[in-house]
Amino acid sequence: MFLTILALLAGGVLLVLGGELVVRGASQLAFAARLSPLFVGLTVVSFGTSAPELAVSVLTALQGQADITVGNVIGSNLFNLLMIVGLSAAFVPLEVRSQVVKFDLPVMIAAAVLMYLLSDNLNLSRIDGCVFLIFLFVYFTVSFRLGRRQFESDAARDTSQTDSDDSDAAAPVDDPSSPLVWRVIKNLFILAVGITLLVVGCRLFVDASVAIAQRFGMSEALIGLTIVSVGTSLPELVTSVMASLKGQRSIAIGNAVGSTTLNILAVLGVTAVVAPAGIPVAEKLFASDLPMMIGSCVLIWPLFATSKRVSRLEGLFLLLVYAAYMAYLIYQQVSQNAVAVPA
Repeated sequence: MFLTILALLAGGVLLVLGGELVVRGASQLAFAARLSPLFVGLTVVSFGTSAPELAVSVLTALQGQADITVGNVIGSNLFNLLMIVGLSAAFVPLEVRSQVVKFDLPVMIAAAVLMYLLSDNLNLSRIDGCVFLIFLFVYFTVSFRLGRRQFESDAARDTSQTDSDDSDAAAPVDDPSSPLVWRVIKNLFILAVGITLLVVGCRLFVDASVAIAQRFGMSEALIGLTIVSVGTSLPELVTSVMASLKGQRSIAIGNAVGSTTLNILAVLGVTAVVAPAGIPVAEKLFASDLPMMIGSCVLIWPLFATSKRVSRLEGLFLLLVYAAYMAYLIYQQVSQNAVAVPA
């Protein structure tokens, strides 16, 4: 038990250190590559924190177990939109750039609706996967151009941070006299180390938490619905909260929104292409959980658009919605177990 608690603490420490390095590397990489922090959060950071889910989904698909992929994507996206945005805003109110409201959120909602439409036959085929990947390529291309344009717009502005709605805290900048290529490589390395620490820390934290829960008699189903589902999104959570606390609001928002979009387009897209028979979609997921995910995407939009800001109160509201959803899942599982016992 002592070693388990030690692993739990070590996992927590690695998560914090990894989140610190990811935020530092991402903010400096944005400056060195002449890109907006929002673009880096939406793409590089989001892809890095979603990489473990992508790897697991592809491996399970190749082993003939692709049926768990859709459930993992839906659960992770709900966590991103409700828990991560909510908790980040509860610490520090989040300022939302116009690009997120006008472009990235509509793309995220469109991706979620596309997922629903392509799942109507309860299967995501290789053709569906190709559609997702084409959508992803177009999104990245347009997002890159917007990110470069936003950086140039910010650079032209006075550096005194007079615009409180769209500004992030100044990133610690590398020595400008060092070569650009070296600065980019250095910050990519910092980012990679941070993501590695997040993944290792997440693994230690989740495994230790599961061991402790089992010791106290928690059922496997309940552990899966709570600890494991939350644990797979810990890298995104820690990164967004650390970014929020450090004033890098664009990275916090970009990571949550970008991870949600990438989970649909990249994780489902690649998995559907490599899975021999495509990805089966459970009827329950299609009937209830997938609409819940789309509803959460739509719910986020007015919160972001009304004042270009997510307040602490709105963050707490999102946390309550997520808590209610988790309570519903746990109630469902307990009810199913209660019905199954007499049989």
